[in-house]
Parts: sequence; structure tokens; C-alpha cells
Amino acid sequence: MYAAYGLVLDSALPLPDLAAPSRPWTTPDVVVRIGAVAPPAADAVLLPRGLWFEEGRIGLDVPGVGRYACTAEAIVVQPQPGATDDALRLFLLGSALGIVLAQRGHLVLHGNAFRVDDGCAVVLGHSGAGKSTLAAEMHRRGHAVLSDDVVPVDAAGRAIPGWPRMKLWQDALDRIGMASGGLARVAPGHDKFHVPLDRPALDPLPVRWIYLLDRHDGPLRLTPLSGAAVFAVLHEHGYRNEVLLGRIRGTHLARSASLAGQARVVRLDRPRDVDSVHASADAILADIGVRQEEPAHA
Repeated sequence: MYAAYGLVLDSALPLPDLAAPSRPWTTPDVVVRIGAVAPPAADAVLLPRGLWFEEGRIGLDVPGVGRYACTAEAIVVQPQPGATDDALRLFLLGSALGIVLAQRGHLVLHGNAFRVDDGCAVVLGHSGAGKSTLAAEMHRRGHAVLSDDVVPVDAAGRAIPGWPRMKLWQDALDRIGMASGGLARVAPGHDKFHVPLDRPALDPLPVRWIYLLDRHDGPLRLTPLSGAAVFAVLHEHGYRNEVLLGRIRGTHLARSASLAGQARVVRLDRPRDVDSVHASADAILADIGVRQEEPAHA
């Protein structure tokens, strides 16, 4: 048995990065098994990026890896010939589990979350925006990272800690002064690495701040967002937002409304083609009101 995102998982695929459950349990929340997965039915909704949606389950086809079928209580994985356990785990603990969390009624965001006192901040942005690099910098400054890539928010507006690792490119590791020696690559031939998070066990924390990373031709600036702009951000940066259909879409809207009422939402525009991770961290922590005692940056 394993624990992740507040769930107890009974998995036929070994998940060595996850800890054993710390809470009492009688039956698992989600069962992961290896087996045949029926293709999508004729009336299924075929979605981009290998996703499909039909009554009762959501599927994901990953070329060279396998087919995943997800319900709120189970994930069935049909590996393709030659697929490694590492590759199967990557999509199981990312896309598949993110889909299950949405099926279970969470608002699931594509970003990361880091602790600030008794709350947390969530950083959103498109792939390549620098979310994980910024999270690593916050972790270096002593703000524990709850989750990277998949951030589920429960009905009470709390971010739930997840898989205790980040995925960082070599240049991001170089920026924060971390060596890649001994780190596992996310995929063979890629200069992107799994970085384990050395952190204490964390409880879900209320989301008090949300920052959207963007680039522009100008200086670093912060712009508070409100109203429809907040809903647009939370929809655009929903994790695997292609599956926001039917009941899941309704839940996403309801959870977004609650979160918009409790969190400060800010767009952080950063100068294009400039390495601004330190300045971005400074700006976010100053906006939050954290007293900073960082040494001068080299």
C-alpha cells in the first residue's frame, strides 16, 4: 500500500517513491492493476493528447508506454511491449492520478504549491514557464514544496501534498546550483531529472495566494486579477483541462468560485529571455509579505 495526494493506493505496479499510509485504513481509495483495457466505445468523446472520455471512465493512450483507464476508484494500466516500469509510473502518478483526483471531486491545477507559514501559494503557468525552477528556488529558501506539476485542491480550498519530487531540466539545476549526478532521468536521452523533495510530512494547507507566470517585453511586474480573469486562469491551467466535461466541469467551476473568494490571484509578468528566477522569488515573497533574509545573489 502507498499514500499520495491524501489517498491510499493499492498498486500492482511498484511505487518506490511513495511512503506507506500513515492513517488507518480498511480498504484502499484507489486500486491500480495491470491488465487489458478495452478501447474507447463508439460514442466516446475523443480528446487531444491521447485522451478519451466516456460514461464511467476516462482513458489515456501514451505511445510507446501504454493505455490507462481511470475511474474514481481504479486505474487499469495496459503496458505496451517494452514499456519500462519507470515510464509507466511517470504517467500513472502524473496524468492518470490527476484525472482520478478530478473524478473524485477535486479542483486539479497544473502547477506547484509551496508552504508559507500555515498556508500555501500555488504557481501556475504553461509548460516551460519556469514553474518547477521557481518551486526549487522556494524550496532552497526553506519553503517546503507540497506538490509539483499536479496540485489538487479539496472542497475546503486546501492544496493536498503529492508525489515528493520535482522534474527539472539540466539548465534549471544549473541556475539553482544543484548537481544532476545521481539523479534519475525522467526519460532516456532527456536532460530532465527527478529531484526528490527532502521535506517533512505535510498536511493539506489552505491556498492563500495564486501566481500566474507569464513573459512579456518589459520589466518584472505583478498585476492582481479579479472576476472573470480569475476563472479564466483556473480553467486554462486546470490539469489536463481537456477532461473538464460533464460532472467534472461542474465541480471545477464550483471549486474555482470558492478558491477565487479565498485566494489573492496575481499575474507575474517576467522579462522575456532573462533568467529571473531569483527576482521572481523575491517579488512573490515580498507580495506575500514574507520577511526575506537571503544573502545577495551572485
